Amino acid sequence: MTATTSARREIFAVGRGQYENVGDVLLRRPLLDWARDSGRLHVYVGASPEGYDEGLGIQPGDVVYRSFVSWYRALMTYAARGEADSLYKPGELQLTLIGMKEHLAMLPAVALVRLRGGKVARIGAGARNFAPLPRALMWPSNALSSYTRWRDDRTAAYLGFGSAMPDLGYSEGLSDDEIDATRSQHSGDRDIFVVSLRDDTEVAPRPYPDAAWMEAVRQAAEALRLRIVVVTQVSVDEERSQRLARDLRAEVVGWPALGAHSEQEGRLREVYRRTAVAASDRLHVIIAAYTEGAMPIGLQLDDSDKISRHFDTIGLNDIAVNTTGMSAQDLRDRLVTLAGRRNEALSALRGARTRLATVRSELTALLRRERVTPAASPATERPVVYHLGRAGDHPGGMTQVVNAYIDWPFERCDVEVLASRGNPGDHLTGLRLFLTAFGRLRRIAREGRPATVVAHLSERGSFVREGTLAIAAARLGLPVIAHLHGSEFDEYEARHHRRVRGVLAVCAHVIALSDSARDTAARTVGEARVSIVPNAVPSGPATAGTPTVLFGGVVSRRKGMDVLDAAWRRVQAAFPDWSLVVAGPVRESELVDRSLPSASFLGSVPHSRMLELLGDASVAVLPSRDEAMPMFILEALARRVCVVSTQVGGIPDVLGDDQGVLVAPGDVDALVDALTMVMSDEDERDRRAGRGHAAFADTYAAEAVYPRVESIWLAPLGDRFSEGAAVDARGSAALSSGPTATGATANADAQAGADLR
Repeated sequence: MTATTSARREIFAVGRGQYENVGDVLLRRPLLDWARDSGRLHVYVGASPEGYDEGLGIQPGDVVYRSFVSWYRALMTYAARGEADSLYKPGELQLTLIGMKEHLAMLPAVALVRLRGGKVARIGAGARNFAPLPRALMWPSNALSSYTRWRDDRTAAYLGFGSAMPDLGYSEGLSDDEIDATRSQHSGDRDIFVVSLRDDTEVAPRPYPDAAWMEAVRQAAEALRLRIVVVTQVSVDEERSQRLARDLRAEVVGWPALGAHSEQEGRLREVYRRTAVAASDRLHVIIAAYTEGAMPIGLQLDDSDKISRHFDTIGLNDIAVNTTGMSAQDLRDRLVTLAGRRNEALSALRGARTRLATVRSELTALLRRERVTPAASPATERPVVYHLGRAGDHPGGMTQVVNAYIDWPFERCDVEVLASRGNPGDHLTGLRLFLTAFGRLRRIAREGRPATVVAHLSERGSFVREGTLAIAAARLGLPVIAHLHGSEFDEYEARHHRRVRGVLAVCAHVIALSDSARDTAARTVGEARVSIVPNAVPSGPATAGTPTVLFGGVVSRRKGMDVLDAAWRRVQAAFPDWSLVVAGPVRESELVDRSLPSASFLGSVPHSRMLELLGDASVAVLPSRDEAMPMFILEALARRVCVVSTQVGGIPDVLGDDQGVLVAPGDVDALVDALTMVMSDEDERDRRAGRGHAAFADTYAAEAVYPRVESIWLAPLGDRFSEGAAVDARGSAALSSGPTATGATANADAQAGADLR
């Protein structure tokens, strides 16, 4: 490739953070290091204590500011000359009105930087909460950023303007080669079980763990033949660390006095290099230990999703445990099981660092004004598959399909999301994301890198919103794949034939979930351009099998919540030891009856929490009146949970042949009989769960399905990226040539696209 470079710049960054927290140093130091080679750094550190600047890696050539006013004045001066670039600080964004003061204060400066030709980058930030008003207030500063990368998928989907990246903390620690070497280390070389818990008494007091928690940690360490070491990585946790060490009868590496950050970090990393398992509710405790070769475990005393979403972003799922109410035996078993995933975790770390290296090179190109043109032959470039839709921790099967694609390590392509929709009813955010996605498509087309666009389409607004973007992508010369979701596609196509035809006609291929959807799409594009590929999820661990029935989905009549309510009232009387857990957003509040015996309504829960609930359940129930292919059912089968559901949509294909239990939709008596059978007969329940899991592994496991999906995505890019024809899940339809990225698609289907209404 070729590039042109401008003169070195004056780069303004914020190094100030929580001075008592080594984790804030771990976040800010990499970004400063990345930027330093492209210009002179101007770093605001505030009244930092002794050792903090050293921990940040401040260099002699950096300009350090103790006063924010002095730093801001210098930024405005250099910006007015057209010589300044600006970096927002990484870390946690407090989406509160008080937390917005920093972003509002920076608006005049970043606006001047951009007006005078400078660059503004926001890298490695993540939301602490997800309030709509502060998000709206952040819109101007986000819009002024030249380059944005959020540190987790949920934040990226919520705030938009940029995609997700791994947390900056993953970039430090042992080298990749050293990490690989730790896989074959003798077990005695790593003999430590690190424990650390936050206190934050003055900010947000945390509960202290109970006796069962203590016993579980001690038993897990004993089973793993590890000695417990309690560490303090945030000085305000020191008192709690000392108490934990006494109660666990463990060693302690404390931090009694604020300061000497680099020395404290050095002491901790020396411990982490001997650590096999690191368990904490402090995100950057387990990230720091993880980068030194330990297995990270989120050991939480609440239902926070912070740790989960930062590890989900790098494809390492289900490593956080909400210990509230867990017995000592259950928690001990969970910790021992998670400890066995260390090699899997270390593989994910290598992938995270590869993604971070890409972000670093993109930041360098931005700050150096490098104009990059594609090499003469793009054949050696790894293609990117861009998904139009939504990712992150939102309810809905379509979002979970996209989340699973993001997390999966595809062999022949990279996967990114072009967020094109907001939450239902949030029309302002939806419009902003739509326009941002349209702009991204134009840039992707100009870059020339091999790319495919996958439009995730359901009924109603999706065909208008993502359908419009699909047509735009095709007109820009990008190959488009339509991925059909929803349970009412046939009826929708009959009512809006021209709209559906206008979208599907520009697509190189169409992925359908059912025979009926395939047949309907084939009437528009031909059978050769349609394949049936089922939704799929990665395999999961077997469940604990507690006497719990779990409902996962929107609380509505369509999902059969009224039928379940009536059936449970009759079933529960015969099974007083069993409980019903209802997890999912409430769409029809009148269906939430808090007096339902032995039942709890959790409302909307993070996806990681839903998987935890499945891990405890013996039965999953979904008495829907209308479905396509529910992800909840597949995730239950992946964990060997017995499923009771209805004969609608694609569910009979999944649960037929005694792979679960099927009943007629709306039939309360049949649902009572089905639940009674599986709750009363453990052998029958296990038999059906086993058959369901085996069928899942053959047909619906990501390991089986995703290679076929990848072939469909890449086929329009030509033979150099495709590995032959892709077939659907039943092996009945071959992928043949369709419209490609030559631009012929857009011209040939211009009239069809104009039919979109």
